Amino acid sequence: MKLIVPISGGKDSQATLLYCIEKYGVENLIAVFCDTKWEHEITYKHLDYLVKKTGIEYHILSSETFDGFLDLCKRKKRFPSSQVGFCTTELKIIPMIDFVLSLEDNVIIFQGIRKDESRKRSQMTEQCRYFKFYFEPYLSNEMIVSQFNENPPTTHKQKLKLQKAVDRLAKGKNDEKFHTYRKKDIIEWCSKYADDIQRPFIDATADEVIYYSLNRQFEINKLYFMGTTRVGCFPCKNATHPEMKIIIEKFPETLEKLKSGEKYVGSTFFAPDYIPKRYHTGFDPKSQKTICKIEDVVRYISDKNVQLSMLNELEMDRGCQSVYAICE
Repeated sequence: MKLIVPISGGKDSQATLLYCIEKYGVENLIAVFCDTKWEHEITYKHLDYLVKKTGIEYHILSSETFDGFLDLCKRKKRFPSSQVGFCTTELKIIPMIDFVLSLEDNVIIFQGIRKDESRKRSQMTEQCRYFKFYFEPYLSNEMIVSQFNENPPTTHKQKLKLQKAVDRLAKGKNDEKFHTYRKKDIIEWCSKYADDIQRPFIDATADEVIYYSLNRQFEINKLYFMGTTRVGCFPCKNATHPEMKIIIEKFPETLEKLKSGEKYVGSTFFAPDYIPKRYHTGFDPKSQKTICKIEDVVRYISDKNVQLSMLNELEMDRGCQSVYAICE
């Protein structure tokens, strides 16, 4: 039996790792990190600290096809989007699947996932199968209709998606979708071995996982003390305006990384609707539409937050910049 803990340098996976060490013993565990080569240097240093302090067996996984995030985007000729997250698939999911298939043994994978992180994660359970969606659909027309019954569509695109699902069901078509990467290998592997998932902090809060580490005299990623709410890809393609504001104010080297990345890939990091069109200075000759470069994003967010920043300076406790109030 192989007990595997994927770690990211974040608070949730760290708490999960410490929980597993206490319950199963460090000598019986394997920690793995899927390196996108787009993390902040602070995160890499924190991972080194965590691995050295625990003494755990540690594997760094990376794509065998792409040399990190920028190489992937360069070859795709675009950056990923919230709708097309090929970065997660290529740089995290596929390397992890390849690693699991290389283990000729039963596995339990301990995931640092909490329900209150997102709507999608709120539907996850404490125990599951790693290769679940190779054997049952992750999407179908019935599932789409059920989803919109719970949360009625609000956009034109959502309404079209719902109508299409209803029309297909009326024709007796459920259009079930399954994961397909190395499907034959996975079915064969699963005929011999177990692929269990456990999520020990599925019902925990952010505060609980943070103090789980602090109460055991383990530091957490220093990025949390600098105002960030999450770590990992830095910045993430789905970074919010407040998150970008923190980067603008505190991480000038990240802005330079974004600028050089846009030039290297030949595309803009953020979608055109990330900021208002009046701030756009770029133009895409193919689509004949304006686009926003990272310089435009910086200008917009800086302008947008001038008055807000002044209020924050007056009203906030400037001794601690962490959203989790963990500076003391």
